[in-house]
Amino acid sequence: MTAEAAAALLGTSTAILALWEKRFGYPVPEQVDDGEPLYAEDAMVALREALNCQLSIAAAINHARRIAGRAIPTG
Repeated sequence: MTAEAAAALLGTSTAILALWEKRFGYPVPEQVDDGEPLYAEDAMVALREALNCQLSIAAAINHARRIAGRAIPTG
């Protein structure tokens, strides 16, 4: 997911997203496509859910780090 899409999902700006990455080390882009960072969708959804619980950004990032990327059981 592009920085713009991630920021829109989180209800913030790309500048704030970059600030969180610099300050908290999260979210970290998985790869760079022509110089544009790409973020994992599961990490962004986890962060959005944590922010929706009205956690502080530091607590939300810690929560998202714990739950992002967990395998979802099938069948």
